[in-house]
Amino acid sequence: MPHELILGCMAKSLFNWTHRDVTDFLQQKGFSFFEGVDGVGQAWLNFHDNGEPNRMVEVKFTSAFYKSKTLKRMIRQSGIPEEEWMTWTGA
Repeated sequence: MPHELILGCMAKSLFNWTHRDVTDFLQQKGFSFFEGVDGVGQAWLNFHDNGEPNRMVEVKFTSAFYKSKTLKRMIRQSGIPEEEWMTWTGA
């Protein structure tokens, strides 16, 4: 299998998401990096139309893949269905 196809399939499971995958996905879904939250690795927020915060996803930096338990926590925090996360890299 060509290298590009392997990489394109990697992030489709709960075991192969990198920090870059998560932050790229969140940014594409309307979340923005927010520095003003104490005690959080990185806070990614999205907002209602009136400017009020809607949801916050805590993303801790790692140079490895996230554990599935960690990714599931970020999925819950985002409010975005897991199916959207799993199909995103195949789009």
